[in-house]
Amino acid sequence: MRATDYSILAFSSLKFSRLRTYLTALGIAVGIAAVVLLTALGGGAQEYMLGQFTQFGANLITVHPGKVSTMGVSGAVINNVRPLSLDDVKSLHSIRNVLAAVPQAQGNLPVERGNRTRWTMVVGVNHEVPQTWKMKVAQGRFLPDEAPEQARNLAVIGDKIKQELFPYTNPLGELIRVGQERFRVIGVMESKGQILGFDMD
Repeated sequence: MRATDYSILAFSSLKFSRLRTYLTALGIAVGIAAVVLLTALGGGAQEYMLGQFTQFGANLITVHPGKVSTMGVSGAVINNVRPLSLDDVKSLHSIRNVLAAVPQAQGNLPVERGNRTRWTMVVGVNHEVPQTWKMKVAQGRFLPDEAPEQARNLAVIGDKIKQELFPYTNPLGELIRVGQERFRVIGVMESKGQILGFDMD
């Protein structure tokens, strides 16, 4: 058979079996649409997750201490808890290709100024946070490089804390109470928004 004969046969089959032709075309269209939709959703989810995780940079390593309580006894070792200390942070600086090391202690505490109070996550860090976590200071400056024994009660607040505790005034130089301690505000961080459901402001 010639190519023209094949074409005539195919078009005649399509003409006399319209329902089957319609259902076949519909099935092909639905299949293509499903593949395109799933590919788009997968690509979008991948970009979202990469964007969330790379907010802080893609070359970070987080080190946590071991469990405070363990089950059972391993040989003669009664306690294998080794909490991290500031000396551990100093030792990390001596490792080749480590650019910065940030010790961190955090908890939820009330932050107060006058009659305004906001419960929020409070993070105790050192001066290397802007470089390490890729966070910028919008006003003032970040914590100075001071030895732990000489550290002063200085605070850098987030954008939302600034709006809630200092709605009409400049917070720089003002005092706030964090838990039972007073801190002087020396900086305000740039708004970062939410990352993986956590409000960074």
